[in-house]
Amino acid sequence: MNKKVLIIGIMVLFTAAGFAQQKFTVAPYAGYAMTAFEDQESAAGNILAGVNLGYKVMPALQVGAEFSYVIGGFGFETEFLGETITSTFNMMMLGGYGKYFIGTGNIKPFVKAGVGYYMGNAKVEGGGEEEDVDVESKIGFNFGGGALMNNGIFLEFNFNMVSREDVGMNYWAVFVGYQLIK
Repeated sequence: MNKKVLIIGIMVLFTAAGFAQQKFTVAPYAGYAMTAFEDQESAAGNILAGVNLGYKVMPALQVGAEFSYVIGGFGFETEFLGETITSTFNMMMLGGYGKYFIGTGNIKPFVKAGVGYYMGNAKVEGGGEEEDVDVESKIGFNFGGGALMNNGIFLEFNFNMVSREDVGMNYWAVFVGYQLIK
């Protein structure tokens, strides 16, 4: 029993040492997302939350995985035959990214590019009725930039391009996050 505890302790120590080498990052973030749907008459926005899990390949290059979710979805209201119709599009993204850091000072600007699997659904309400509509999940792309401060706080701007047959669901997002493990 004591050997098992010792082996597990050594494994935990090596894992912690790996994180101490500043190779891995964990960074939750929150911000605001705004639609840029194709052929939209008006825009909708809401709160965005997510997390990045990164690995520093080189001091200036980080690759990783990310998840983001638009809390409450993007809501639109239209008038049709005297009735108000409310459509809410819920969006989530699971993907990978690369960040290239420019400079080595206290504030490190970066550029970012990624690919993701964009998922969601829609709810249409009006005239006393409600209908859930499936939204086709698609592969999309994102690009943007930001800045990372030495204390772990970062600011980022992304534009997400998601093209679907029925409707393109592009959106931009600006958010702030914190690298828990740096």
